[in-house]
Amino acid sequence: MKIISEKRLKNVNHKEIRLDILATDKQGNKYNIEMQVADEHNVVERSLYYQSLLVAGMLDARDKYQDIRQSYVIFLCLFSPLKDVQRPDRVISHLERRVTEELEYSLKDRTHTILLNLDGDLRTVNPNLRGFIQALKQQPQTNTSDLGNQLIQAFKDIKADQGKERSYMMLTKAEQDEIRMKERLESAKRYIPRLRIEERWDAAMEEFDYDADKAKAKAFLEENNIEY
Repeated sequence: MKIISEKRLKNVNHKEIRLDILATDKQGNKYNIEMQVADEHNVVERSLYYQSLLVAGMLDARDKYQDIRQSYVIFLCLFSPLKDVQRPDRVISHLERRVTEELEYSLKDRTHTILLNLDGDLRTVNPNLRGFIQALKQQPQTNTSDLGNQLIQAFKDIKADQGKERSYMMLTKAEQDEIRMKERLESAKRYIPRLRIEERWDAAMEEFDYDADKAKAKAFLEENNIEY
């Protein structure tokens, strides 16, 4: 499984996005996980756009449409993403394409959109998912959950490694962005020197979102003694 955080996806002449997490397994199936703290009333539309870019990037010129792999877009929301349904407090909602005249028939088009309402009724979900959500929100565990315990241990490891005393979800957006940038640059220190010299400048510029003054990319390369 290959996992990338802060992955940028470009659609020529159209809106570019940055994915929180993008993972690809050995079969080529893709998994996008997004964390939504503020309700911008666009989760359904956003998930559709993200899904379309994942699928669009699966095929090369000579591939057949049947070669499209499975794609999963998963949104973790600190609010109810579907407020107009009968159960807005539902924790997990699966969105899929069906034939309107025959609703029991699913197209099974290999796209999977899953919305998780972290503020929903946890009594309605299985212990593993309940434990996962409670651990993510750093709430007391109401039952033993292997998944929840694994996440709690991961948080402890992060705190031990980085000295973080507050929940990541309680940080301000600016603080979250700073942490993500540090993690990206640590990764860049390792992979950019492995690139060909002529590729290193563009890679550094990409890490700084192609900053117009180019100063940040230049300083990064020089401070880390990376030839370019």
